[in-house]
Amino acid sequence: MLEPSYGMALVTGASGGIGKEFAIQLSHGGWDLILVGRNEEQLEKTKRSLDGRRAESSIVIKADLSERGAGIALHSDCRKRGYEVELLVNNAGSGLFGLSTELPAERIESMLNLNILSLTSLCGLFGRDMESRGSGRILNVGSLAGEFALPYFASYAASKSYVLGYSLALRAEMRASGVSVSCLLPGYVRTGFDENAGIASPAYRAFSERSGMDAAKVARVGLRSLGKNRPYAIAGSRNKIASCLAKLVPRSALPAMAKPLLDKMTRGRP
Repeated sequence: MLEPSYGMALVTGASGGIGKEFAIQLSHGGWDLILVGRNEEQLEKTKRSLDGRRAESSIVIKADLSERGAGIALHSDCRKRGYEVELLVNNAGSGLFGLSTELPAERIESMLNLNILSLTSLCGLFGRDMESRGSGRILNVGSLAGEFALPYFASYAASKSYVLGYSLALRAEMRASGVSVSCLLPGYVRTGFDENAGIASPAYRAFSERSGMDAAKVARVGLRSLGKNRPYAIAGSRNKIASCLAKLVPRSALPAMAKPLLDKMTRGRP
């Protein structure tokens, strides 16, 4: 866990799931919070659930980071308000399930804006501020899916592969400046991901629920990893084993092996 602090932390996607748990745990640790998300009502609920010394002064900012330029606008807003962000938690993200040729192009672009472009802009802009002060921390939330090429999750998995690669490169670039960068790789988590990704299959969703980790535990893994200045952390022992085993299989074979399993679970349909 991160040491108690009086600094300011910005958490994206803080309206629920892992993002809400990040906010709760950071608030308990003494951090001032900036809660960012699309749903202002849910963000206010998150704020009311905080119990830290500075909980009541937590700031809610409504922003849709799936829109082009939203990351730049968020950073500009924080600068105008005089906020100095010492910890950036890039948690906001979304997924899409289905055949790549059948998914609406606008939904794919929106997801990639959120998972890649806004995250990259926020890292670069807030990272520059941190470099100028000689201190700061960045935690990017990727996914275990980013280690694989997954049929029906093609764009999502590829976007999370980007998050890990970008985070590791950014970490190397910023190491000498006093800024640390880490990446969290969760597997299945008990959140609203399946519904939001458009997964209707009862069999798949039951499997996801059985395999899923508690969001609070996943958030603890991420904050502990950042506190220990680790380059990345895979949440869950089963996920760590899966990651190791996957490295033993030829990269091109994994999607070919995964597709019939997903077909059987979903009967070939989302």
